[in-house]
Amino acid sequence: MHDNRMTQDALPFTPQHVNEAEEDIIDVRALLTTLWRRKWIIVNTTVFLSVLALLILVQLTPRYTAEGLMAIQSRQNNAVDIEAVISGIGTDVAAIKTEIDVLKSRRLARKLVVQLNLVNDPEFNGALRPKGGILSLLNPLSYLPDAWSDAIFGRKVDTRTDAEKATATESKVVDAVLASLAVSNPARSYTINLSFQSLSAEKSARMVNALADIYQTDQLEVKFEATQRANEWLNERVFSLRGNVRSSERIAQAYREKNQLLQAGAGGLVVEQQLVQLNSQLIDAKVDLARAQSRQQQIESLTENGVTNTSSVSEVLQSPLIQRLKEQESEVLRNRAELGTRYGPKHPNMINVQAELLDVESKIKLEADRVVAGIAGEAQIAAIRVTTLAENLETLKAENFQTSRAQVQLRELEREVDANSLLLETFLTRFKETTSQSGLTQDDARIISRADIPTAASFPKKKLTMLLVIFAGLGIGVGLVFLLEALDNGYRNFDQLRTDLRLRGLGMIPLVDKAVLKKMRPEEYLQDRPTSSFAEAHRNIHAALMFTGTSGRAPKVLAVTSSVPGEGKSTASLCLAQILGRSGQKILVVEADLRRPVLKHRLNIGKEFASLNDLFASSTAEKPEPKIYEDPISGVHILWGKSHDDPQALFMSEGFSAFMKEVRERYDLIIIDTPPVMAVSDVLVVSRLADALMFAVQWDKTTRGIVKSAILQLEQTGIPIAGAILTQVNMKRHQGYGYEDQGYYYGAKGGYYTN
Repeated sequence: MHDNRMTQDALPFTPQHVNEAEEDIIDVRALLTTLWRRKWIIVNTTVFLSVLALLILVQLTPRYTAEGLMAIQSRQNNAVDIEAVISGIGTDVAAIKTEIDVLKSRRLARKLVVQLNLVNDPEFNGALRPKGGILSLLNPLSYLPDAWSDAIFGRKVDTRTDAEKATATESKVVDAVLASLAVSNPARSYTINLSFQSLSAEKSARMVNALADIYQTDQLEVKFEATQRANEWLNERVFSLRGNVRSSERIAQAYREKNQLLQAGAGGLVVEQQLVQLNSQLIDAKVDLARAQSRQQQIESLTENGVTNTSSVSEVLQSPLIQRLKEQESEVLRNRAELGTRYGPKHPNMINVQAELLDVESKIKLEADRVVAGIAGEAQIAAIRVTTLAENLETLKAENFQTSRAQVQLRELEREVDANSLLLETFLTRFKETTSQSGLTQDDARIISRADIPTAASFPKKKLTMLLVIFAGLGIGVGLVFLLEALDNGYRNFDQLRTDLRLRGLGMIPLVDKAVLKKMRPEEYLQDRPTSSFAEAHRNIHAALMFTGTSGRAPKVLAVTSSVPGEGKSTASLCLAQILGRSGQKILVVEADLRRPVLKHRLNIGKEFASLNDLFASSTAEKPEPKIYEDPISGVHILWGKSHDDPQALFMSEGFSAFMKEVRERYDLIIIDTPPVMAVSDVLVVSRLADALMFAVQWDKTTRGIVKSAILQLEQTGIPIAGAILTQVNMKRHQGYGYEDQGYYYGAKGGYYTN
């Protein structure tokens, strides 16, 4: 696709290496030569560590480890339910961890110290151990008298009392015991493993067994004490609650009597029953009043209609006296009728009969008037009775309202009585349970296996230790050799690139100060300081690239890569594009490192701008013209990339080739930011469409072997390499090497630049 011939101005772009097999042989020989040249470092390191380890092993006293096993009881045989008062050990991880902490506590360790009299054991009491040993000879202070040593270190005279000294000694012994004790829980089990390391095999077993016994005894004591405390507390609470019940009952009764909240039959109050009775009487009185008023209205109606004789009123006719007088009137009328057939009106008999009739009628009228007057009186009395009963009912209602309000307070007092009684009953039940449990206390852990006396020392393992020390010495020695070699294994100037790789040096990019990078990114610094050495370095790179393309022309498509990530190739690509963009050229940056794309986040590119992946997304639908991001300052177009599962398939597609052919006609320069050569092989695919390739090498950091391997891979693909750039050059260190190249002017002649 491209003519790989270079112009006379550029060096050959590929290193003249031997084949891969010869390169491997050279690497092995170089490695062996390096090790042999620095063999005394390896030997001395191994011998020193071996002698030191041997001295230490000789001084170490053999230690023996005894082990015992305990099991946490997952079930309890409580005779009564007092779990709320005294609970057993749980079997979850947290509970078992808690018991492990108890076994490792200073309280149990102190009991162990007292029981076995470990204060007088030199193994745990350092003050009783004799001084000496080979290692003590290495301490120069051991040769000084105690008085001189005390004076040098300013040790004060011990003014503590004997009791304070004994307490301090016991505390140190407890620390020594805990340091030799190990407690663990095997995975997915309810068991606890106890192990103790001691200078004596018999003592190690004795310590484990004694600690297990102390732990069980301590459990029983703690439970017994807890039960006793619970009994005492419950007894006090029961006594107090009895007083509360009596007091609340007295208050409720006094309130009941004060407010006359007397109970009637069926549980109701007297006032409530009186209210019911009075209401019933009022209803009956209203019925009687209605009847009386009805009779009175009937009579008044007859009177209003002109009827003066009220003897025909039904209420009047119902009077026994009226009935008798009516009968008498009928008899007189019958006599008058009989006499009228025989005598005339003037006859004395007729006159007598007529007088008798008038007398009877007069009596009837008189009695009728009396009955009518009685009906009116009954209506008046009924009205008075209704009024009286209504007034009494209202009075009783008011009294009942006050009683209801008082009854609310009474119910509250009664609820307090019930609550106190229930609480008293609950505590009485708990008190009986704890009292019955006092004699049934049992431990929550049992000893599965007591510790046996170990037959072999567990520490130190001398043979294994010496073998490991020898291998460690060899490894450390070899590591020191490689470390020394690695300190001088990078590229620092163009001569090294030309001699070692036969690559032309295109330029050096100075390292931007860390203080500046905390405030802005390199590309921002480039825009902020266009006359800095950093900006000038990119202009020099562009000038060097002018005649490195095919047929001696400037490359139209430039691929930028490096050996490994972090060498600054993306920064160099972006900054070079901005330098050219600000000069008026039309530049496109294509981010082809789809394994670790950074430009979108780095430049805060919005989602509305197309990515490289979007241009070649598989879709049969008509896609709109993609919107490519344009840098607002330099005018550079940037086609950022997304992470892609198979970048090579994208780069080898016909669409990508067609795209590159199209943008060649639209832009002055296309810069392709490719992945590192040693990381992935994508660069070998995407660079086939480039006119030239620029190789970035981090100054004094990237090892020569890695760079050579990367160049060798590029050489085998026939990709035209325009040259290499050194990135992140520390100008102060660079000047110290005395190189007379671009770095000299960037540093020594810094007056030309405004960094």
